[in-house]
This record gives sequence, structure tokens and C-alpha cells, in this order.
Amino acid sequence: MSVLANIGSLVERLAGDIEAIIDDRENLLAEISSLRTQLMERDKEAVKAAQDMRTELEAARTDALRFEQERVRIEARLQCLNDRLTALVRNKQDNQGNKKYFGG
Repeated sequence: MSVLANIGSLVERLAGDIEAIIDDRENLLAEISSLRTQLMERDKEAVKAAQDMRTELEAARTDALRFEQERVRIEARLQCLNDRLTALVRNKQDNQGNKKYFGG
């Protein structure tokens, strides 16, 4: 009988161990599911952040291009004004020279 009692005791211990393993497995599966959900949420956040960064980068590029175009336009306008001023000064100098030469 003691052999049967030992076997019975072993079976009961094994049954308890198997139940504990099954519980651990179920807990691990639940934790894996939770981690997958968190990972998917983080992935969505990362994708949105990347999209936002691309949008902001494109806006910054557009602004930089616009500022560069404005800078070029202003420089061209300044050059035009400088050329006109230079022409006016030369014209005035030429007129003063002609007045002295022709006695005007």
C-alpha cells in the first residue's frame, strides 16, 4: 500500500505542479497579449510622430525656400536701386562736368 500511497502522493503533487504551470502559462499569455497591445500603441505613436516630423520638416523646407526666394528678391531690388543711384550720381557728375566745360 505504501507504494500506491507514494504514487498517489506523486500524482497529486504532479497534478498541482501541472495546474501551477498552466496558471503560469495563462498569466504569461495574458502578459504577452498586454505587451503586444502596448507595442501596437507605441508603434502607432511612433508612426504618427514620424508623420508629424515629416510634415514639420516639409513645412520648414517650404519656409526656407520662401525665405531664400524673398532674400534673392530683396537683393535684386537693392542691386537695382544701387544701379539707379550710381547712374544718377554719374549723370549728375556728367552734367556738372558739361556745365564747367561749356560754361553753363
